[in-house]
Amino acid sequence: MSNNNQTETLDEFLPGRLSVPSEMVAEIAAGMEEPKDIAFRYGIVGKAWEDLKKWVPFQNAVSAQRAEYEKSGFTFKVKARVLTEDVFEQAYKFAKSSETSLLQKLEFVKLGAKLADMEPKQTAQTAAGPGFSIVINLAEPQTDLKTPTPLIIDESDLHTTEERQRLPAE
Repeated sequence: MSNNNQTETLDEFLPGRLSVPSEMVAEIAAGMEEPKDIAFRYGIVGKAWEDLKKWVPFQNAVSAQRAEYEKSGFTFKVKARVLTEDVFEQAYKFAKSSETSLLQKLEFVKLGAKLADMEPKQTAQTAAGPGFSIVINLAEPQTDLKTPTPLIIDESDLHTTEERQRLPAE
């Protein structure tokens, strides 16, 4: 292949002549599939793909997107999600098996609820911590708040009427 022929082939990828979808660049940068398979979905096959993957602006775009993904942790999260889905499918079959113990099934249900974001949410009350209460007393105010009036019990009040009649008069 001569330089002249290669230059003509790469010219078809110059800006304005072919627009590479940003979604395709993002999918290739994520690294979840073979770039050739991703390009195929976007209709770029054969020689067009071979030329595109050698095109420096395309390589720079994929590298920049990959660096952004790594910086934000996106690739790790996506790969963890895909792995979880794959393993979860196997765990589901295991949990449905009649040979699986009830305890194992319950653990799977708890995990499934967590992954599906179905766990009970904290209410505002529980999130705020222990509660408190305010008591408002609407009773009539006392007129004399300084000292309470003492209750005076006369000795005669301690005896029944019959006993009082038997006591000597003062």
